[in-house]
Amino acid sequence: MSDGETVEKPRSRRSLIAAAAVQVLAERGPRGFTHRAVDQATGLGAGAVNYHAPDRATLLSLALDEVFRRDLEVAGRHFALDTWHHDAVVDAVVGFVRDMCSDEHRGRVVARHHLLGEGLVRPELKAAFDAQLAAFVGLVSSKMSEAGYPATVASAELFAMSVDGLLTRQVVIGVEPLADEEIPRIVSIIARRW
Repeated sequence: MSDGETVEKPRSRRSLIAAAAVQVLAERGPRGFTHRAVDQATGLGAGAVNYHAPDRATLLSLALDEVFRRDLEVAGRHFALDTWHHDAVVDAVVGFVRDMCSDEHRGRVVARHHLLGEGLVRPELKAAFDAQLAAFVGLVSSKMSEAGYPATVASAELFAMSVDGLLTRQVVIGVEPLADEEIPRIVSIIARRW
């Protein structure tokens, strides 16, 4: 191996199953989200999923953990800002939205919406979403305060909902996604508190 090369660790069965669960949820929706479908998507053979996720609730939790983990990786690349001034925030949100709408990540946006729907009837999923939102709102509130803007929970929630709404508009609803040049204009409005 030459200098600069990295060795990629083999994925654990659990992480392989979690990624396959997200893929199946994105492609087939909640009705097609079965152990058998996830087994097929992993390529591990029949019954492999049952060991790590013996029931639907556990399989949904694995998918949700995978969505949160991967979304946090993407967000970390875009929102690790030295200063949270208007132009930096706009650039970060635009980059995040474009990245999340790429072929690599858009399936996770779809899966996340299916998981939100499941959260309406599964309190453990709703609690996980509530905790994730609270953490993001806390981050936004603290960054608004550091930047010298009045920070309230409501204003930070509005920012979070607006970013999520833009992702939804680009991936889940609408005949066509908004034109690429429209995204910075909309984000500039979303980030007007900065």
